[in-house]
Amino acid sequence: MNQTSYKMDIQCTDKKTFELIKGSQKLGKLTYESLFSFKAHLQVENNTYKIAPKGLFSTQISVSQNDTEIASMKITFHGGIALTFANGKEFILKAKGVFHANYILEDENQQQLLVLHPDFKWTKLSYNYSVSYDQPQDPLLVLLTTYAANYYIAVMSSSIY
Repeated sequence: MNQTSYKMDIQCTDKKTFELIKGSQKLGKLTYESLFSFKAHLQVENNTYKIAPKGLFSTQISVSQNDTEIASMKITFHGGIALTFANGKEFILKAKGVFHANYILEDENQQQLLVLHPDFKWTKLSYNYSVSYDQPQDPLLVLLTTYAANYYIAVMSSSIY
């Protein structure tokens, strides 16, 4: 990120809900069905999206709107998470830093689009994130990146299984 980067925040409100906030404006939210579930719903403006695992070992994630798949996620062989939209756009979430302290979203040209900086809250046993970026980002993409980071943390810590 360069010196003119912008910032958003993702606040965990009740261990299941993550709200995307820019200044005082709420841009959307990600809500899990239960504490130990990968199933979730995303709300951005008046649009609702459903996120659900698919496959035998839940190694792929489907993102749908009105029962039509608009995107999918899967863990790559290099340890990242690929986010592929139905229109062919692909992004990769990578854990970076000491102890995988940050999560970076790159496009197919390996251009860094945004960085999630997790902040673990011991009192709530949950993560909040600050998001830094150089160019305006789609709230849907930011919330899907948040889901991917949460998925990565859960799979790597084996807290779900």
